[in-house]
Amino acid sequence: MRQELGLSQEELARKLGINQATISNYESGKTEMTISQMFELYLVCGKDLSIGNIKNILSDDSKDLQPENKDSGE
Repeated sequence: MRQELGLSQEELARKLGINQATISNYESGKTEMTISQMFELYLVCGKDLSIGNIKNILSDDSKDLQPENKDSGE
C-alpha cells in the first residue's frame, strides 16, 4: 500500500507519527500491527473505512499484511 502511494518508509512513518524502523519491522513481519494501527494506516492512505467497506478491506488486503515468504534454505 505504501509503495502504491509512492511513499517512502520515512514519509509514511512521519504521517503516522512513528519512526521509520517501525515501518520496516511491519513490512518485514518482525512486528505485527494492532487493529487500531491498521485503521490509522488506512486513514492516512485515504482508504474508505465505512462499515460496508471494512469487511472488503480486511479480506482483500489481508495478503498485503502478511510478511513475504523467505526461503530459509532448510
